[in-house]
Amino acid sequence: MMIRSALAITVVLLALGSGVGRLTGAAAVSAQQPSPNMGDMMKMHEQMMAGMKANEAKLDALVTQMNAASGTAKVDSMAAVVNEMVRQQKTMHEHMAQMHGQMMGGQGMPGQGGGRGMMRGQ
Repeated sequence: MMIRSALAITVVLLALGSGVGRLTGAAAVSAQQPSPNMGDMMKMHEQMMAGMKANEAKLDALVTQMNAASGTAKVDSMAAVVNEMVRQQKTMHEHMAQMHGQMMGGQGMPGQGGGRGMMRGQ
């Protein structure tokens, strides 16, 4: 799921970049100059990718512990895996809502504040 999110963000960034080639005249000249925000976007993307790798490593470690455990320790390990997955999912949604708000000029996504949506048991 996190890989799909990263792919979606990468596709959006590429789509934004590909529109530059379609501009003509003065707009094309000004678009060819690097945007001051492009460096910030690349830095954010690198940070996001590093965070995703760290999240995957944490889940991998928890799953390894879960697979090695038995009895009640296995149940506890399973709960730890599920809790971590939920934490990561919520963090991803918060980040997506924040990015959406920035792209839309400060408008947030519906349900952004309460963290509850249709799929979260309202």
